[in-house]
Amino acid sequence: MSQAEYRQMGVEADVVLRLGMLLMGAGTSGYRVMRGMKRAARAMGFDRLDLSVGVTQIVCTFHRGEHFRTIIAQQHSPAVDASRIEALEDLTHHGVPWGITAEELTAKLDAIEHGVTKRWNVWILSTAAAVACASFAVLNYFSWVAIALVALAAFCGQFTRHTLAKQRVHQLGGIVAAGLVSSLVFFATTESLAAAGLADPAGFSSGYVAAVLFLIPGFPLFSALIDLGRFDFDAGLARLTYALTVILAATFTVTMVSWLTDLKPEQAQADFTPGWFLLAAAASLCGIAGFAFLFNSSRRMVLVAACVGTVANLVRLLLVEAGTTAYFAAFVGGLIVGLLGAVASKQVHLPRITTTVPASVIMIPGTAMFRSVYQLNAGDMTQALTFAATAAMVVISIGAGLILARLLTDKDWALGHLIDFSHHRLGAGNPDF
Repeated sequence: MSQAEYRQMGVEADVVLRLGMLLMGAGTSGYRVMRGMKRAARAMGFDRLDLSVGVTQIVCTFHRGEHFRTIIAQQHSPAVDASRIEALEDLTHHGVPWGITAEELTAKLDAIEHGVTKRWNVWILSTAAAVACASFAVLNYFSWVAIALVALAAFCGQFTRHTLAKQRVHQLGGIVAAGLVSSLVFFATTESLAAAGLADPAGFSSGYVAAVLFLIPGFPLFSALIDLGRFDFDAGLARLTYALTVILAATFTVTMVSWLTDLKPEQAQADFTPGWFLLAAAASLCGIAGFAFLFNSSRRMVLVAACVGTVANLVRLLLVEAGTTAYFAAFVGGLIVGLLGAVASKQVHLPRITTTVPASVIMIPGTAMFRSVYQLNAGDMTQALTFAATAAMVVISIGAGLILARLLTDKDWALGHLIDFSHHRLGAGNPDF
């Protein structure tokens, strides 16, 4: 290989790595990052690509004949962008024909990076957070006064987080600030109502835990479980660690505020009635839609995710009301999301992850996570462990349902089909190309 050919190999490797970094930065699973990069590498004539994908780093080695090139790249701000996932997935499936040049792929990536931007402004995103958290409050049986205060507090918290993110404040700093603002706004409004004699805050002070649920990183949490289901430990453990770090930062902040303000996350009593199930259906639909907006989803993604998730969540609630354990109900809910999401995503030509993960977020036991840290701070280890174990088991059960659905509906995922570089010269004639 001449010096010029070796330099060209480096240029081609860099653009394939850039594709992977964009996919990883958009929040898709490590499995999809690997397959996307391997499709592009094969199209450019590489003989093999070995890579390890995390949540902020990719390490990869490109092989061509006897020569190889190893590259490491990092980014420092994990994020979720469903619209960019859709554009990049479409590119890797249909936009990298055999013989594509580095310049052609670079131009396509430039078009996606500069053309697929944030769809929604801060007002829409803040309203989406308010609707999502208020929907959680409905599903957790809070009073109407508490629901209204939750919406206001969540709006202020998301506005704060978005504003700080635009200023490039560290992500954890934005999460802490958002949790602090949401909790303090909820406390201030409850005290104002009490001072005016309009309501007794003792009956709804626990609603503050719902006001910060927009901070729970549902997308990376479920992406991590899906990666772990494939034994992709590099990507899975990295994403899980990131998700747990965000959860701990959010819960610890809110717990400190609750200790200072004497807000107590008491659990409301369930009231399963036919009328409540109709309300729960509406809350599920609105809540999932709200979270999907926060993931920069398109209108199609929002609609599909909301419909799929509403069906699954209602089945889950009916199973709980029938006396099954919360874990079995969550597993069935995750399975329904995975199965319906697979069919619906294929029909509307969307990446499965952009519909199934937002649809699952509504089932996350976020209030149990916050109550666990609160009880830990209060010194009640029994209650702290109970809430923590409950939250962990429910999340694992949802993830297990999603994984089983993937095994049943995705042949490549279930049978471990790999991108076959040995047939790269067949180009578009290769069925896996």
